[in-house]
Amino acid sequence: MCGICGFVNLNGAVAERGIIERMNNAMLHRGPDDAGVRIDGDTAMAMRRLSIMDVAGGHQPIANEDGDVWTVFNGEIYNAGPLREALQQQGHHFVTSTDTEAIVHGYEQDGIESVHALRGMFAFAVHDVRPDAGRRLLLVRDRLGIKPLYYHLDDRLLAFASELTSLLQHPAIARAIDPLALNQYLATGIVASPRTMFKGIRQLMPGHFLLLEGAQVVERAYWTLPSVAGVAAGFDEAVQRTRSLLEASIGEHMISDVPVGAFLSGGIDSSTVVALMARASGKRFPTFSVRFQGSGYDESAYARQVAERYDTEHHQFSVPDRGFNEELLRAMISHHGQPTADSSALPTFMVSTLARRHVKVALSGDGGDECFAGYSHYGWLHGIARLYGIPRPLRAGLLGLLRGAARATPLGGMAALRQPINALEASLQGRHRLPLEVLRLNDAGSIDALLMPAWHSDDTAVWQELDEELAQTSGADAVAVAQRFSCRYFMPDAYLPKVDRMSMAASLEVRVPFLDHRLVEYALSLPGHMHWQNGVGKRVLRAAVADLLPEDIFTHRKQGFSIPLHTWADDHYYALAEELLNEAAVTRRGIFDAHAVRQLIRRCRGIEPRRAALESEYRLSHRLFQLVVFELWCRMYLDDLPAGPAPVDVERLLAHG
Repeated sequence: MCGICGFVNLNGAVAERGIIERMNNAMLHRGPDDAGVRIDGDTAMAMRRLSIMDVAGGHQPIANEDGDVWTVFNGEIYNAGPLREALQQQGHHFVTSTDTEAIVHGYEQDGIESVHALRGMFAFAVHDVRPDAGRRLLLVRDRLGIKPLYYHLDDRLLAFASELTSLLQHPAIARAIDPLALNQYLATGIVASPRTMFKGIRQLMPGHFLLLEGAQVVERAYWTLPSVAGVAAGFDEAVQRTRSLLEASIGEHMISDVPVGAFLSGGIDSSTVVALMARASGKRFPTFSVRFQGSGYDESAYARQVAERYDTEHHQFSVPDRGFNEELLRAMISHHGQPTADSSALPTFMVSTLARRHVKVALSGDGGDECFAGYSHYGWLHGIARLYGIPRPLRAGLLGLLRGAARATPLGGMAALRQPINALEASLQGRHRLPLEVLRLNDAGSIDALLMPAWHSDDTAVWQELDEELAQTSGADAVAVAQRFSCRYFMPDAYLPKVDRMSMAASLEVRVPFLDHRLVEYALSLPGHMHWQNGVGKRVLRAAVADLLPEDIFTHRKQGFSIPLHTWADDHYYALAEELLNEAAVTRRGIFDAHAVRQLIRRCRGIEPRRAALESEYRLSHRLFQLVVFELWCRMYLDDLPAGPAPVDVERLLAHG
């Protein structure tokens, strides 16, 4: 696990060592064990290393035998052993036992096509200086987007990095907001790749490579999500195949030269990982969980059941109900490099800090909900799909009547109207947009009301790239559409960045065995009814691991890994919101309407009544959190620029509130 960065001066100017060193030093937390820099004319590459495989000998950048193909690599290649054997048989000579070297020799043997043989999580750069290659730089990101890779491209410069803060250390990269990205963030709390909040910076898409060859740059997909219902399998066959793929994936993900543990929340996914780890290893290993005191988000009792059943060395981190801390929020933002309204990043930071005291590597259950349809809104989407049997004009008319009723409904009657209104609104969009409409925090009208006119964006343009990719799923069943939406948008743009940034903030490598691409391909090729039926999700997964887990793990209410945002909003938090979003500050920034922001704060605090039937306490609290995070980000990244995220003593912050 590492952080990588580099750049090519497309005008031929010699690369400056000072620039690449600043970029690399901004990622010290990603690799405190080692660092490496290579400059070759107009090209510079660097890495920070967290030593997991071949701890003593895996220094990067790593070259082939002739020293004319070089790579920097972030991630893990779980089938590096078999690849090494095959490449040695083809005449390649290895000088380390690190998985990084398999990338170099694989590229040397098969070029870009070598990426198809890789199983793992990865982002890497290959600099090919062989005489017949000309100027060639290859950037590659893994199939599901587990590892990050950002880049900037103009007519003078191609630059890349694992984190935005690193990329922004290059003086030629400007810091300006992308209005479409801002609209995406206000709609859902995240920015959809390939965009970032910075106008001149893109994300390399999951399953894509970018190739600079001579003066030409191309970006292409080498892997895509599988087609819907591509496997004609019976339920029993699907269960057996799923179990087999899980066992193989978790066995591979445990490969390490340093101690390995696991996150254990008490849900089906993390409990499955722990159970199969215990069976595969036959040894005792540590598990880690976070418990929120005094909230409804506590699954610690279920985590303990699994820990006791498999005799793990269980560690629980109790978070006192003390509200927000500005220093912790700043740390979350600085490690992401752009705004994110996913408050579960905070407990992920906490549990990663706890785990790092004991291990360098931890396995997690992330990806199980996306692959096996575990989210409750999948079932709701299935119900919405039935609305398509009603003619569109009738749906639109009914929506208007319900909206009118909502405006006249007392606050206590909100719940009865909220779901049918949301369902009808969603049904008027293209079917592939259903998951987006259901999960919105703000609709297009609310966003325009919040923004100053100069920042308004057409909703079609905001989601054009996502629409183009997902439109092909329109004919699929609602569950299959939702799975692909999650795997294309929320997982790589929210959940996986959260896990990567918050774990690497603690210098911890987190592995996600549910996202082995073979398992993902199989799970997503099954029809939706195999995953969700009669109000119950994860049917295939539940049956596949039924013998491994206590009954309570399958029957207790799913709670997720979030903080109680609306109950943590204490006087200190509102004072922070008032300071950050005061009228003078908002007016000076020139992005939001100061009156609309003031009204939002007053409604969150209960000073003014909430408007209409759809303004739940949950949605209001998350809308305010979005703005607090955004303004903090503006102050950190637009008004100033950090040289790198500052280390944070999480336990000290929690102890003192």
